[in-house]
Amino acid sequence: MTDLSRRPITPSRIIPPGKPLPAPASPPPPPLPPGPPAVRPPDPGPDWWRTPSGPSGPPPAIPVDVHVVVTLDQGGPLIPADPEPGPRWWHRIRIAYNAALAALSLPLAGPWSWVLASVRDEESLAGAWVMALIPLTVLAVLDNARRAEEAGADPNLWGPKWRAALTRLLLWAAVIATVLTLPITTLVYALTGVKPA
Repeated sequence: MTDLSRRPITPSRIIPPGKPLPAPASPPPPPLPPGPPAVRPPDPGPDWWRTPSGPSGPPPAIPVDVHVVVTLDQGGPLIPADPEPGPRWWHRIRIAYNAALAALSLPLAGPWSWVLASVRDEESLAGAWVMALIPLTVLAVLDNARRAEEAGADPNLWGPKWRAALTRLLLWAAVIATVLTLPITTLVYALTGVKPA
């Protein structure tokens, strides 16, 4: 085996005298830390005086064909039977009921007719008509409401029936007093041209 300590050392480089020895190799510097990420400013969008570069508005609609099939079943167990016809119009008038109320309203129609006649003779025919038509209008609206209340109430309740009968009684009194006092006089004044004094 060869003794390595006895072999002569061969220099790899000869440095002349008077020259400094080379400095030992220094390790490479550490890498620099990464800098902060670049902040990109938000896109302000297109200027108001410029038209946008992209298409404006939603894309055009695609036409869609829709087919609907309707089948009507005529007859069958679900079709209700023909309803029974309601009462005839002359049954709804209740002729006996209205005749009885008209007869009972005569004691009230007399004083109201006297009031209308005094207004007609002392003031004017137009004033008498106005004085007669205002209560007639109010009583007609109230009578309509009372009849609807009576029709929608339980048949065993007496209150709606009495209120409807009382309103109809007052309406008949106003109608009879107006008919007895004003239309004939108005017709005479219109045909003869006579004006009340």
